[in-house]
Amino acid sequence: MLLALGVLMVTMLLGAAVFTAVQGDAALTRTDLNGKQAYAAAQAGVQSYLYQLNSNASNSAWWENCANDTAGQSPASPVSVPGSTTGETYSYQPVFANGATTCSVTNPVASLIDQNTGTLRIAFSGHSGTGGQAESRTVVASFRTLSPLSFLWYTKYETVDTSIDSTDNCARFYFQSPGPGSSCVINWVTGDHMNGPMYTQDQFYVASGNSPTFGRAGSNDQIASQVPSKTNSSEICASDNCSGATVDGSALTTTPNNAAPDVAPQVPLPADNANLLTDATNHGKVYTGTVTLTLTSDGKANGWDCTSATACTPIVGLALATNPIIYAQNVVGGACSAGYNPTSVGYSQSGTYPGAYYGPCGDIYVSGTYSTPLTIAAENDVIVTGNLVNSTDTNPGGTASPTGPATLGLVADQYVRVKHSSSSCQSGNPNVTIDAAILTLAHSFFVDNYTCGGTPLGTLTVHGAIAQNFRGIVGSVGASGYFKNYNYDDRLALILPPYLFDLQNTQWEVFRETLCSTGATTIASSCSAPS
Repeated sequence: MLLALGVLMVTMLLGAAVFTAVQGDAALTRTDLNGKQAYAAAQAGVQSYLYQLNSNASNSAWWENCANDTAGQSPASPVSVPGSTTGETYSYQPVFANGATTCSVTNPVASLIDQNTGTLRIAFSGHSGTGGQAESRTVVASFRTLSPLSFLWYTKYETVDTSIDSTDNCARFYFQSPGPGSSCVINWVTGDHMNGPMYTQDQFYVASGNSPTFGRAGSNDQIASQVPSKTNSSEICASDNCSGATVDGSALTTTPNNAAPDVAPQVPLPADNANLLTDATNHGKVYTGTVTLTLTSDGKANGWDCTSATACTPIVGLALATNPIIYAQNVVGGACSAGYNPTSVGYSQSGTYPGAYYGPCGDIYVSGTYSTPLTIAAENDVIVTGNLVNSTDTNPGGTASPTGPATLGLVADQYVRVKHSSSSCQSGNPNVTIDAAILTLAHSFFVDNYTCGGTPLGTLTVHGAIAQNFRGIVGSVGASGYFKNYNYDDRLALILPPYLFDLQNTQWEVFRETLCSTGATTIASSCSAPS
């Protein structure tokens, strides 16, 4: 009997131990499950906010309304996760930028947009469970717009601009049938160096017998086309004529890791830069008519704002740190013509105000050295009149890009151009360096009078990125103008020039996510997501 009682006692103790262990494991399992559900709830908040950003992508007023950047912060009113059967909720609030502690209704950009990266950062907290098993997870998501500046070279069409040739179906892709006419063709040639990733919705056209260089050695730069046929990598070039092009020193057709036949998602060019006018009105400087600017390495700009040869206002010591975006708008009723003949370009300069260009168009003539982040936008054209370089660029004609936080954007609704005076074709081809992200939203990036100057050809160096609707022309093969020495500024993948996130018709994406430490008392102490 005693033995039986002993066995029974041991059995009961073992049962109690097993029950206690199972109960503990069940609690741990429930807590773990609640943690995972809380993280999923936070992700639901990220996707909900991203959807609303893109539903309102054409108008920055949505996210600039501080009320739209906060939800569910009251403990009594978190946002329920749609479709949840166990009561998961989420809430979110902005991670303030540039030392701000609240969202400013009068200057939301300064308080919400991180100036180093051009990103909008929001903290999303997901909640699951009740009582002692309740769990929360917080994620900081950095949002930015999809950007053509992810590529050194971006074109919709690799053909001559229809404003230059309107008779030969230039607004057609090479892979279409019928395609563009022969007068629309622009060749890639030996001597063209494209040191960075490239993308076209069209196909690249390499001149027979020529060997341009696409991409940087050892970088795996993507050389990509949106050509719908994908039977082989050579189809990124028209007529399968890639045999002369090289990537990383190898034939383009044998490097499918570089010659990706398509890109997803397709990156659109913005329709226009109208939002930048609003940004310049609120946060920078707006001029009317033709503007002449010389940038100086101490962070200032000097020049003129002229609507006619005798109606000029001086620009003296404009501080770029407090005016990081400059916009030139057309004179209302001023008969500005967007027409452009690149082989017959003259320049209207004032005799009354030496060095000043004038006219009714919202044009900006610019050169010099900059040391602070800056965007220069024009309703008509931006014309580079000489070297336009970052103060950290110690070798303007080389391949190395500038360093530091200062990036420059040149954004024109019509053309970005390089001033190249014909002067009866006796002016030669002086080397020019531009350190900037160049966007021409309706047209192209051109060298004026590219058929003039004769040989030797000059070198046009760009450290930055070039995005165009149509491909522009910078020289005539072996005869005049410029060879290309284009180099991608990798900073543009992380640091956008001021306000370029606010171009119209660009979609937002989650650029980066950081999972915060659990149990932290403040967002800033655990997951402010350093940029």
